[in-house]
Amino acid sequence: MDNDNKIIDVLSSENRPDMNPSPSSENAFSTIKTNQSSASHRAKSSTQNSFPFHLRMIGVSHHSAPIEVREKLSFKKPEVVEKLQQWRKLFGNYEAVLISTCNRTEFYFASQNNELPDDFDILNFLLHSNESSFFSNEKSIDKTLTPHNSKERSVFADFNHKSFEKNFFKYCITLSNQEAVFHLFSVVSSLDSMVLGESQILSQVKNAYQLAAENGSTGPITHAVFQTSLRVAKRISTETGIFQHRVSIPSVAVVDFALRIFERLDDKKTLVLGAGEMAEETLKYLSDNGAKTITVVNRNRSHAEKLAAQWNGSVFNWEKRLDMLADSDIVIAATGANEPIITLNQFRSISPKRKGRPLFMLDLSMPRNIDPLLNQCSDVYLYSIDDLKDACEQNRKSRLLEIPKAQNIIQQETDLFLQEMNRRSYKDVIRQLREGWDEIKNNELQRLLNKCSPLDKKTESEIRYAFDRLVNKLLHLPMESLRNESQNDSSVGFLDFFKRLFRL
Repeated sequence: MDNDNKIIDVLSSENRPDMNPSPSSENAFSTIKTNQSSASHRAKSSTQNSFPFHLRMIGVSHHSAPIEVREKLSFKKPEVVEKLQQWRKLFGNYEAVLISTCNRTEFYFASQNNELPDDFDILNFLLHSNESSFFSNEKSIDKTLTPHNSKERSVFADFNHKSFEKNFFKYCITLSNQEAVFHLFSVVSSLDSMVLGESQILSQVKNAYQLAAENGSTGPITHAVFQTSLRVAKRISTETGIFQHRVSIPSVAVVDFALRIFERLDDKKTLVLGAGEMAEETLKYLSDNGAKTITVVNRNRSHAEKLAAQWNGSVFNWEKRLDMLADSDIVIAATGANEPIITLNQFRSISPKRKGRPLFMLDLSMPRNIDPLLNQCSDVYLYSIDDLKDACEQNRKSRLLEIPKAQNIIQQETDLFLQEMNRRSYKDVIRQLREGWDEIKNNELQRLLNKCSPLDKKTESEIRYAFDRLVNKLLHLPMESLRNESQNDSSVGFLDFFKRLFRL
């Protein structure tokens, strides 16, 4: 069977993957989400009365929003830095970490004592590019719309470009406190990824946390939760099979898509647009599956040369990309461009040179690099990140047996984290109480010694000892109560009452 007939057969309108998962993958997805929802509920119920600080996450992901929405809330590294700097100016008393990947943008913000800003204020902050537009009323969000919660994360509302900002909030996920902790642990462990067990998310979360730390937007809460999340991911990697035979988005793209179109890759010409991490990983899977003729095109030629050298590929200047497109069978787009680098008109200009040869195009960028209108061309088979969903759900299904084990670990780690943070809060209150009473004791002791001066050393020592014993005896019962409460994982209300009682 020749390749042209195979392409027509495999990627006919009936067989071509779309946004709707197959029944089997849908069931697998439902099972995973049910498990996650139950585990999240356990996280909430087991510690709902013992959260000693404020933590919240607001964001969008492939579970809650289509690609048209996600690309409006995606940030490149310089934009993340700019947004974190704006955050310090506008909300300087709060900690923050911004994660932005192809499949999710999640903003974590926290405070030790202060109530957190309103979700709508945070979303307005994220949507607007500068402080002046943030404070303007030109782009308001409809506050009557309700975001997805932990139990409603895959319900898509109809997308309308004209009403995008007005309706944006209904695509968002918002989680607070223990649910936010459980979710972060799930994300960094790839349980919430489009491809279960993909390796990129761990480094992406780690880089996002480090970037926030470098820009001064982190604090004790975000330090604790993100550092713990990295340790949780490592534990899941060693104690479960989630990361065995790891499959990333590029591997699914190559194995489950390109190889369904072409029987072999060794006689195909591959054009890679971009020279970043995604392009590099895609090239690895292309090479592993036989691709030999590889061309890399990137705005920065030195980066392209460095990448092409790893795979014995050739390099051309960015301006030659359309010429290379005319001679290619496979195109992988993975650049950081904010607008299409291949438009419908550009493709039509070189289409006659292709003489009707089928072209497989994979757009792994966010925002998309290839004009979606190219799907109108009969000889083009264009796929975006969202088109990988079906294959990704099949990948999840094959690893379902490992999900409960991983979620149990996340539940354990969530409980341990909350207990540790609870103990830290109690220790801090104990320290404040001791320091406050010692200050009073020292002031009164000094007043008495000054009034009774001169005293011999033995008498002064006895007086000091008596004051110390008195304070210790007075502090013994309240401190014992605090220590007992911290060990029993009791209500944070007790701690709040204690702090108000002693004005700490």
